Amino acid sequence: MRMKAYTNVNLVTCDSDFHIYREGLLVVEDERIAYCGAYDEAWLEQCSELVDYEGAWLMPGLVNCHTHSAMTLLRGIRDDSNLHEWLEDYIWPAESQFTEDLTTEAVQLALAEMLLSGTTTFNDMYNPQGVDIDRIYQIVRQSGMRCYFSPTLFSSATETAEETLTRTRAIIEEILSYEDADFQVMVAPHSPYACNEELLRGSLELARELDLKLHIHVAETQEENKIILERYGKRPLAFLKGLGYLEQSAIFAHGVELNPSEIADLAASPVSIAHNPISNLKLASGVAPVTDLLTAGVTVGLATDSVASNNNLDMFEEGRTAALLQKMRAGDATQFTIEQALKALTIEGAKALGLENKIGSLEAGKQADFIAIQPKGRLHLYPLENMLSHLVYAVKGSDVQDVYIAGQQVVQDGQVLTVDLESFV
Repeated sequence: MRMKAYTNVNLVTCDSDFHIYREGLLVVEDERIAYCGAYDEAWLEQCSELVDYEGAWLMPGLVNCHTHSAMTLLRGIRDDSNLHEWLEDYIWPAESQFTEDLTTEAVQLALAEMLLSGTTTFNDMYNPQGVDIDRIYQIVRQSGMRCYFSPTLFSSATETAEETLTRTRAIIEEILSYEDADFQVMVAPHSPYACNEELLRGSLELARELDLKLHIHVAETQEENKIILERYGKRPLAFLKGLGYLEQSAIFAHGVELNPSEIADLAASPVSIAHNPISNLKLASGVAPVTDLLTAGVTVGLATDSVASNNNLDMFEEGRTAALLQKMRAGDATQFTIEQALKALTIEGAKALGLENKIGSLEAGKQADFIAIQPKGRLHLYPLENMLSHLVYAVKGSDVQDVYIAGQQVVQDGQVLTVDLESFV
């Protein structure tokens, strides 16, 4: 066993009490945190290696709760378009042409972009067209990142619901066969509008049978509400509730169009929301009622969505945008505090994914997932004493210097160590 001490650090733990340690100490033993707190010289005697971080800011690795990494090469494919036109006329036709080489390259690019901006864990939904899951598994494993990587289910004129479920089950079982806690899967029907009732019911049954979480786009736009009302006579959340979706642990991506009774239903369920503020803004989908969700007790993590609707994977941008949006939405600048923003980027995202006992905060016993930002010399981060404010309102993904996952350094001095970027440079 090897112990390593990181000294001269300013620690933002994102734990339940939101401890901050100025000039603190972080001690890592193999892949886990042995100590996180005030400087204590007694720990140094037990350490075989000391790293002087010269006043750097350390916080947990960021958690991206909803991504589509195989779409990364669609960045900039179509701007200035509303969601349903954007999907039907541009995204889905493009995805139908995907090849295994293209999607593998796209995921590689996404992995590197996420790591370089401080994300260590992500929850992915991908169109299975042109994806070799074993190749994806190998590059994700090499990167060190942990993820859920879930094949999306769509209703189709060329395939019955039963056939779609059989094909998806085979992919899911392949992922489960890896028996890798850092590469997991959910059952991911695309949305209430892109899946018929049979496929939605079958997806829920599959999730129950295999004891998996659900991952689905829900209540993203007013247009979606209109479609589902016309189709089933209910709003999307009420329709899914009737099917039993609020009884299964799940990630609902977006949750923009939610009324108070729906928020109450979510609060009584094991469902978390993945909030995608920038994607929702770019597609003019709306502003999710995040502060209302939090007040009701719903777990809300942050997410980028795909780069095709963002156009990057910088989670710091999401944190800042989320905070600004909620203040404006409420007409109250006290809403969505710095603490809430930083927790949404870390521990709340981990909770949404069911990983809160493993990652998401700097606490003894958890995996040593953390990022280091060296503010000295970065003029937009002065004055240095206003660290918390800067982490929400000033830091950019490009400010991340080093990234560690389970004690392993994966980014050093702004260079990713675990993803082959030869084809991109």
